[in-house]
Amino acid sequence: MDDHGNNYSYDPSFSAAVIFAILYTICCATTTFQYFWYQCWFWIFIIIASWMEAIGYIARSVSVKDVHNRAAFIVQFLTIFLAPALMAASCYMAMGRVVLNVTPKAYCNATSLWVTPRYMTPVFVACDVISFLIQVVGGVSSVSNGSAKKRGYTIMKIGLAVQLLAFGFFIVISFRFHVFSKKFRDSWPNTTWVQFLWAINIGCCLIFVRSVYRFVEFQQGFDGYLVNHEWNFYVFEAAIILPVLLIYNFYHPAKYLMNISWKQDKRRKDLVHTSLRSEEAELM
Repeated sequence: MDDHGNNYSYDPSFSAAVIFAILYTICCATTTFQYFWYQCWFWIFIIIASWMEAIGYIARSVSVKDVHNRAAFIVQFLTIFLAPALMAASCYMAMGRVVLNVTPKAYCNATSLWVTPRYMTPVFVACDVISFLIQVVGGVSSVSNGSAKKRGYTIMKIGLAVQLLAFGFFIVISFRFHVFSKKFRDSWPNTTWVQFLWAINIGCCLIFVRSVYRFVEFQQGFDGYLVNHEWNFYVFEAAIILPVLLIYNFYHPAKYLMNISWKQDKRRKDLVHTSLRSEEAELM
């Protein structure tokens, strides 16, 4: 905030804020519709994240129109900043279900996967929750003035560091599994899940790049180039995170996984029984 009460250190673009508010709202509506249509209950974090992004850019449009509106500025800052952490949690959960769904028992061990399917989701989601809570505390402090704002930036930077370490390790594991799965991929009659694996990996990389940008931004401080030039925000935040939602709109987990809800579990049992009946018929 400058001496005149302006919440921005640059002349913000209203048209850019409105454009991204519309795009994120469309993605939010699509994601929410798919959530109930497919009954993909474990996908709840991506739903919350999409709503946070949509609300965030709508609030940013209001804030840009009235640069002295402190409430709108705080809402847009916190929601846009925190939403990607929930997207990361969705990536962890999706990856855990892919590994659990497609990996033969002979390979479900730490030697083959580094992190077993049983612990993959709990371990990384726990790291994400810790990172998220640290970022929330830092984000709340950063909207204050004076020393509290500086302290908030420091806390947010710590939260981002935790997220980057855990997420970076997760990306290595995810890409490694992509290569490792070639050992048993041919045993599957339907390998469409590989497409979803690509979606997870690409989405993870986009979130990681955005997190690096935020970390560098906070590292530079209030007088840094990144925080004082708006184009950085739209290139490395808005335009990077939007494709993550779009990717999951087109490559929705319900299209590739069966262990997403009670109905999908029933389908899985039905498929197993159908497979067993087919094998019995072949033996006869």
